[in-house]
Amino acid sequence: MRYPVIFDRIPKSAWYLLSMCVWGGAVIGFQLIRFTAYNLDEGAAMALLLNWSVSDQVVNPVTTFGGPDFRALLFIPLGLYWPGSMVAAKILSLIFCFIAALFLFRWSSETGDKESALVATGLLLITPVLIYLADTINTGSFLLAVFGAGMYLDKKYRASPHSVSGLYFTQMLVIAVSVTLHPMGLAYPLALAWQWYKNPKSDQQKKQVWTGIGITVLIILVMQTGWIAIAWGRNPLTALDNAVMGYNLRETDTAHWIAGAVAAALLALLIYRDFTTLTRNLLGSTLLFSVFIGLSAADQNWAMIAIALLLYRGIPALIAFNKSIRVPGFIGQRGLVFFAIMAVSLLFMQADKSYALQKMSGALTPRDQLIQRLAEEAADPGQPFLAASQWPAQTMIVCRRDVFKLPPARANSQEFLKSLGSITHIVFDHRDINNHALARNIADLGGYTATVDIQTSGVIVKIRASADEPADNAGNGIDSSGRNPQDTGKQPPSTN
Repeated sequence: MRYPVIFDRIPKSAWYLLSMCVWGGAVIGFQLIRFTAYNLDEGAAMALLLNWSVSDQVVNPVTTFGGPDFRALLFIPLGLYWPGSMVAAKILSLIFCFIAALFLFRWSSETGDKESALVATGLLLITPVLIYLADTINTGSFLLAVFGAGMYLDKKYRASPHSVSGLYFTQMLVIAVSVTLHPMGLAYPLALAWQWYKNPKSDQQKKQVWTGIGITVLIILVMQTGWIAIAWGRNPLTALDNAVMGYNLRETDTAHWIAGAVAAALLALLIYRDFTTLTRNLLGSTLLFSVFIGLSAADQNWAMIAIALLLYRGIPALIAFNKSIRVPGFIGQRGLVFFAIMAVSLLFMQADKSYALQKMSGALTPRDQLIQRLAEEAADPGQPFLAASQWPAQTMIVCRRDVFKLPPARANSQEFLKSLGSITHIVFDHRDINNHALARNIADLGGYTATVDIQTSGVIVKIRASADEPADNAGNGIDSSGRNPQDTGKQPPSTN
């Protein structure tokens, strides 16, 4: 009896901290994340650059990239204490992933039972999509953590005797952070407004909360900050398939969707079954609204929200179904649940192992391969180098040289050449329909450009000082539609 009494005296916060250290140490030890800027989310790279440049008082073009999302606020400690450190950035990403899982655990324990909450949290921490988001420092884990913080703040605010206090304005700040991260962030103010409509503390306080929500969301939308590199209109089945089966760094786009279709069917069934239950509390309704709003941009961040909802509502449903079988013994109580957990755990761990092996082999995404090739061009400090990139923040971190956004296309190629100024290299995805006008401008420049490298993910073009400059590193060019004339792969659609 001695040891349990001692353990009971240890505060929960200490257990949480120990669990986070063990899980984070395992993720790092198994090399599931890489402490480099490759495969880094563009929005995260922009926020990191902003903090690093402010902390070190270094002037760079990051302020020309547009409005960053409010991860820049969450990354302030990185700028103050560890400027330039990708190790610190990845560890902070892991911390936010664990915080998100911890909030979901508390929510599930309060709305259901601790057994299902523990099982769901254990599975969540090994899901391929959570590992991928931690490695890329993407918005999904931060969004879940913000949703959980909003749930906690709303409880504190409702318990407070003051209608306008620090908790009220902190809640508005959480809304602002949420909205800038992803379109799914709109689900939080929508769910908060819905909960205050269904369960107001008073009519006056309900109006104050609604007013604060409306003003905050309007200001953020007018500022046009955040929502960086959002993949609109993506196939949600592919996103769910990758979230369950793992990510292949070498593939530009996968057509796999069978596992995603199974996950989507289960998710739809759970939403139908638990729709009323989910709308009764703030975090449940936030996750529900996020799934629907995120269908417009069903990327890996949307898949993270969907998988979290599937785990935390699916495990209790599976336990209830197992009990309904009415078979005596272990099989009738937890047999089906046990086998399901074992199967899902093996599937997730196999996907994580494959991801770790890709990391150890030095595999890069097609976009990272292109940026790595540009970094070779920037390696000589004695040569002039000033690039314009479709991914300026990540390119700047990798190349360690000044990088600007892509210049806008012009009606006249000579005007476009003048607008380039001292830019020496341009890197962009020539297959992207939004870049076809830019590709035409470059193709019309004739002898003033040389193609350094062309890949399926994009092209690197060097700008010469004059048309007579020798093309020592020139390769095949791109034509006016953004194509490589000798490229036998799939061609982009016509712009006519």
